[in-house]
Amino acid sequence: MDKQLDLLAFKFFKLFAKYESTLKEQGYFEVRGRDQINVQWDRFANQIIGRGFLEELGEHRGCAEYILQNPPKQQAVNEEGKIIWKDVPNNESNIQILFGHICRVRNNLYHGAKFNGTWFDPERSLLLLENSLIVLKIFEHHLQNERV
Repeated sequence: MDKQLDLLAFKFFKLFAKYESTLKEQGYFEVRGRDQINVQWDRFANQIIGRGFLEELGEHRGCAEYILQNPPKQQAVNEEGKIIWKDVPNNESNIQILFGHICRVRNNLYHGAKFNGTWFDPERSLLLLENSLIVLKIFEHHLQNERV
């Protein structure tokens, strides 16, 4: 399963990077402070994809539903100063929340929270990666057509 997860993570990172690059090129960013760029995933999700996201996913709507119902956990620090995994609320189902969860999948991978030589919770990691990748692939056509 490790090799399968490694390949999925590579594909996910590659497509996620394409999204971020294209969104910045198309003006979906804001500048914080003097020089920090923040990609505006929420604005893209709301303005371009919108409320009909489950219908657009068609037979793959279960991928979004899985992510929304089983969102990636978030790292936090407990009272003893130890890093723990904290559940994330899953009481909303909209495109903005979905992309927020997919961004957390990326953050958990990129910042080393899911992998330290072996995969943390490989079955769950596999499902989150697979479903996130499918959702990103389906909405990818929005990247080519939209300009702010």
